[in-house]
Amino acid sequence: MGAEFRQLRTTPLLVGILASLLCAVLIYTLPRVALETPRELFFDRLTQSVPAPESDRLLVVDIDHASFQSVAGGEWYRAHTAELISALAAAKPVAVALDFVFSGNCDASDPGNRALAEAVGKVPAVLGFLIGDRPLPTPTPVPELAVQRPVDIPPSWFVDGTEASCPMFQDRAAAAASAFLVGDADALVRRVQAYSIIDNTAYPALGVEVARRAAGAGTPVLGGTPAWIRQDTRILHPDESGSLRFVAADAARIARRTVSATAVLRGTVAPERLAGRVVLIGSSMPALGGLRASASMPLEPSVQIHADLATAILTGFIPTRDQRLVGWEAAFALVAGIGIAFAVTRLRPMPAAALGLVLLAATVAAAALIYRQTALLVDAVSIVLALGSIVLVTGILQFSHVRRAEQTARQRFAQYLPESVVSRYVDNPGLDRVAGEERQVTAVFTDIEGFSALSHRIGPQRLVPLLDIYFREVNALVEQRGGMVNKIVGDAVTALFNAPDDLDRHVDKAIACAVAIHSLTEEMRQRPPFAAVTFGRTRIGLETGLVVLGEVGTGGRLDYTAHGEAMNVAARLQDENKALGTDICIGPAAAAQASRPLRSLGFREIRGIGSMELFTPDAPQ
Repeated sequence: MGAEFRQLRTTPLLVGILASLLCAVLIYTLPRVALETPRELFFDRLTQSVPAPESDRLLVVDIDHASFQSVAGGEWYRAHTAELISALAAAKPVAVALDFVFSGNCDASDPGNRALAEAVGKVPAVLGFLIGDRPLPTPTPVPELAVQRPVDIPPSWFVDGTEASCPMFQDRAAAAASAFLVGDADALVRRVQAYSIIDNTAYPALGVEVARRAAGAGTPVLGGTPAWIRQDTRILHPDESGSLRFVAADAARIARRTVSATAVLRGTVAPERLAGRVVLIGSSMPALGGLRASASMPLEPSVQIHADLATAILTGFIPTRDQRLVGWEAAFALVAGIGIAFAVTRLRPMPAAALGLVLLAATVAAAALIYRQTALLVDAVSIVLALGSIVLVTGILQFSHVRRAEQTARQRFAQYLPESVVSRYVDNPGLDRVAGEERQVTAVFTDIEGFSALSHRIGPQRLVPLLDIYFREVNALVEQRGGMVNKIVGDAVTALFNAPDDLDRHVDKAIACAVAIHSLTEEMRQRPPFAAVTFGRTRIGLETGLVVLGEVGTGGRLDYTAHGEAMNVAARLQDENKALGTDICIGPAAAAQASRPLRSLGFREIRGIGSMELFTPDAPQ
């Protein structure tokens, strides 16, 4: 039994280990697009749940609804933007970055254009451009960039054409920067392309240039394989697509770093809040500014996304999905998976399930802690799915094997104990031993006549196969009629009716069983193997009475049995058949409750019991 149970445990454990290895291999080798959407959604939740540092070097000026209402006619024109930039220039910011592309109506004689060009020249201005269909001329001014070779330029950086502001504005600006944003497969903007290359000329993203100017960094350096960008001592590492991630600001953070254009024009914004900072100008109005879906809101103004990227660079907290983590994630899934497999195969289902849930929660918590401390994004989604699969596969196999082992245990132990008692222990392993229970039972004792002489005459090698047949068929008759085989000692069978569960008309069923046993054993004696050894007839004693039923014994040995006068009487009556010449002898208590006809055998003195009237069935003996 021990070896079999060990085998039952080994199979689920082996499958669990193999499943852990398979999951680790899949995590390490699957394309990065596998599970991309759930992984990115998890990263979104992570970046929104863990507070990110903020920077005081940036300010966003929003040409919002109030700004539109504050101007005559409710329309915002270039002249209004010029007035806004001039008001900002008076406060001496480090630079002004515009998330607008003034590409149409480039008439230099237009008063609004002249005013805007003059305002752009009052302050270091960074003009954004978008992807377009005009390969030439390239946007100007071109920001400085040093290249350190070798360098591996990401293919996504190469852009065929642009849509840039009018030349008159570019001539007065300090730099041009790419302001376009590209969403992921689900249309959410989570990262910004760090550089764009048009006709072999490199331009930083608006947020990258804003961060450089806010930090007062010199000429940036591009180099490395994969590519990196150095701004003085700060080194930026774009992902494999050449983009930089950012933490999408929520409404509260946006409110803290944003002022209305109306407040600037009215002079209600303190000059010290503008001085020494980089000011980004954009709009939350669909008519002027782009609204894009981000991790924080369905429509975030694009100027705020550029501010998000600049904040990430300035604070050094750039969410990074380092592909070198994949190996560690696979290794963790392997080790944790093997641990789960061991737990599932050695613990009870509830503790094993609880441990699995704790490990899954710990994986997510660890990913959050690593992100909080290092800004590294750990793929907890793949790990959790892998560990969940291991728990499921190992758990199903373990449950199947345990059920099979339970069924085997029921079948094996049912040969020694009543099936209801076995079920009580298997279904309720925490129960104490079965205490003594007083109940009325009908006891049936059988004995093979001349068994000792037969055993001596033919020896155990010939006798044991015959006994196997005898006991198998006799025991089956007892079970078919609702009885319980209590003991098999030598050649004798002890059976109980109405134990351990209630059995209607148990006396009649016990008598019917005794008659059936007699018929069976007489037929059995005619079979060639039995007839060849002159197998003896079976004598049966039967009586009813109160007994104490339950477990007796101490230490490691217990016996489930019944004790009471009915047991002693039935044993004595079996022996009385020799003197009476009968095959079945029934005591007076059982006869009083029997509904079938019985024949009286008269009164007999029973050793140790006293005188009593005995009976036998009227049916053929």
